[in-house]
Amino acid sequence: MKNLLLPVLGLILISLLSYLLFTYQPKLKPQFNPQINPQTIQIGDTNIKVSIANTPETLARGLSGKESLGEGEGMLFVFDKSDKYGFWMKEMNFAIDIVWIDESREIIGVEKNVEPETFPKTFYPDSPIKYALELPSGYALKHHIDTGKIMYFESKN
Repeated sequence: MKNLLLPVLGLILISLLSYLLFTYQPKLKPQFNPQINPQTIQIGDTNIKVSIANTPETLARGLSGKESLGEGEGMLFVFDKSDKYGFWMKEMNFAIDIVWIDESREIIGVEKNVEPETFPKTFYPDSPIKYALELPSGYALKHHIDTGKIMYFESKN
């Protein structure tokens, strides 16, 4: 009887550990696909349909290679943590406004009319940001998107 107790306990322990190992699923941060999960954000009275860039690939690519942005369209870069992220115009085909937004979703600055010809110059916010919004050039001025305003967003899934 004593000789069977140790192997039986060993099998129970192995079964329990196997169950825990194969049934454990960590909670992963949901990733947005810009083509599948467009968002609408609001700044003041202005609604903007944005594509989300929040993966290493989409953050690096941004709007590079895209021909243009339509009226009321933009790209929202969402970073994991606040920092002074740099933006450049590599492979860009049109000028943009870059809106710097902090962790509390307050606009802390706007870089207006950034031309493709400025590459390889890199543009940085004055203080750490959690979000950056790229808009067609002149859109920020036309729609009064400026320092101190708050960005609101909700999913349109």
